[in-house]
Amino acid sequence: MHPTDPKLLRAYGDREGDGMVQLSFTLQVPPSARAREAAKQLAESHGLSFTAGYTYSHSLDNASDNWGSGLEVPTDLAHPASSIYGSSNFDIRNRFTFSGTYSIPGKKGYGQMLEGWSINTVVTIQGGQPWGVNDQTTDFSGTGEIFNPVIGAPGNGIAEQWNFFGNPHDFTPVHGWTDTNGGVNGGGAGGVPYFGGTSNSTCLARSSAIGPLAVASLTNLGCYAVGSSVLVPSAYATLGSTARNLFTGPGFRDWDFSVGKEFKFMERISAQFRVEFFNILNHPTFTNPFGGPGGGPSPSTDPSQGPGFGINAVTPDVAASNPVLGSGGERAMQLGLKLVF
Repeated sequence: MHPTDPKLLRAYGDREGDGMVQLSFTLQVPPSARAREAAKQLAESHGLSFTAGYTYSHSLDNASDNWGSGLEVPTDLAHPASSIYGSSNFDIRNRFTFSGTYSIPGKKGYGQMLEGWSINTVVTIQGGQPWGVNDQTTDFSGTGEIFNPVIGAPGNGIAEQWNFFGNPHDFTPVHGWTDTNGGVNGGGAGGVPYFGGTSNSTCLARSSAIGPLAVASLTNLGCYAVGSSVLVPSAYATLGSTARNLFTGPGFRDWDFSVGKEFKFMERISAQFRVEFFNILNHPTFTNPFGGPGGGPSPSTDPSQGPGFGINAVTPDVAASNPVLGSGGERAMQLGLKLVF
């Protein structure tokens, strides 16, 4: 049926037949001096406009990149699909955005200094993207697949997995894991708290329950523990049970703010001056341990390397191939002038 067909059923408020609904209301005000003043104040307050949005989603796949990676090639050939099926590298469960503009009511005179002012803001809050275990050093399974250069470079073979027990959210980075394992600022490696050998009793108990070959790998590689959640190396001659993209990286919070001033010279000529602040609170945001957009093998996701697992102590704009203002860097300010004619 053609959109202009009069028989087409339109939603209430769809005046143009384009699916967009416009709602309005009229407030009846009794005639009086007080009513006229109230109506004037209401009209002057109409300079406020905003847009808000919230998205909940969950993306799952077998491979998030079209170039392949050791993270997405199954080592468990008996269960190839289930061993690599999980949250996508770009999966973001929750995302909230708010943008608003307020044109401040002004007064004529004083060289236009009391009129033409506006403030603008953009707020973005979203959950973290997933990351997981990527051991491309230890051949637990004895298959030699870690030496298979699936993406064309030595050391980028098919990843082996470890065994995780507990709540995956315990491994979500806190302060980017920059203050653990000696602290990055103190010369340490940071990352998920690491325990060498069999020094952690919870790790030892979990490995002992698996068997002597698990205790042997624990002795050689150590483990990671946060609260009652532990990540221990797989027993030799076995496949690890950690699911792909099991953990969640740090979220993203950003508040941008700007102030604008408009000067009118003639009816059709004006100038707009703006002062813009990006990440006005200077809130530190660290990138996902996988790295920038698209992820990929990273030393910070290989637990066999010891301290430093689970940390990528750079901001998203640094990790990205094309950084832009407002993408996670430190506070930045810029000035802008635009001539409109």
